[in-house]
Amino acid sequence: MAKADHVFNLARAALENNREQVVAACSVILAGEPPNSTLKERLKRLLDRIPRQVTPDILPQNIQGLVRVFESALTLGDTILPEQVSSSLKSFLEEQAHREALHAAGLTVPHKILLTGPPGNGKTTLAGAIAHELGLPFFVLDFSTVLTSYLGETGSKIAKTFRGVTAQPAVLFLDEIETILSERAGVGNSPDVGEIKRIVSTVLLEIDRLPDHVILVGATNHSEMLDRAVVRRFDHLWLLPAPDDQLVQCWLRRFAQRFPDIPVLTEMPAIQVSGQSLSDIEREVERWARRWVIAQQAPANP
Repeated sequence: MAKADHVFNLARAALENNREQVVAACSVILAGEPPNSTLKERLKRLLDRIPRQVTPDILPQNIQGLVRVFESALTLGDTILPEQVSSSLKSFLEEQAHREALHAAGLTVPHKILLTGPPGNGKTTLAGAIAHELGLPFFVLDFSTVLTSYLGETGSKIAKTFRGVTAQPAVLFLDEIETILSERAGVGNSPDVGEIKRIVSTVLLEIDRLPDHVILVGATNHSEMLDRAVVRRFDHLWLLPAPDDQLVQCWLRRFAQRFPDIPVLTEMPAIQVSGQSLSDIEREVERWARRWVIAQQAPANP
């Protein structure tokens, strides 16, 4: 879509007093600006200042019951990533920022990311932070919900979802993709198995058809279960492992910067890292921080 159309959509939404569409139009303009754009920075600051209500209104009406819309409160600065993932993410964002130039040169723009690793280590957070960084709506399709609610309607609902989100630049997050895209999906002779086979074929076809203004982020806790044909369709495969001591210390320093009056670096007992996810550690630190703050309210002994 030309920039003139983006400006027209913004003006129309403003004149119609449609706040959600104003935000969506601004997000589309922001996503098309290069990283060093003054307009990009000013628009981002403006959007960050206003309270953004998350509603399904920015979705086509026929898929509003299939996709959830989220507002990511975290930025990439709030994520803790392995060095290799961080470097690959930086390149990915640069390519997105120069999408038009790459197209003009006849080059493709990678836009499909597969996140793997044990639960609780930031896959959903990273997907939302990418949407926040690019100024894009964050759509979530949970395969397990779709299967439970719509099994028997072949892949039509999923196809409708994929095609519906292509109307605008967005991040589409597919959670627990191993639910139906595993190597064992569609094994057997029951009617449900035949249905799952059709859904798998539909999903793979729609993934191939996605335009590159839609960032596709898939997440799985069990990458070993995925069909190899699924993995090949993603441009990037990023592992978010359970945290080691180095990642935990990095996370603690970030926490200390956010809450400088709470002495997590100097007074908190050492954390047992082994066997814990990043979410587990976050909860442990926040529990300690709350207890520390409450302890400071106790009257001092005379």
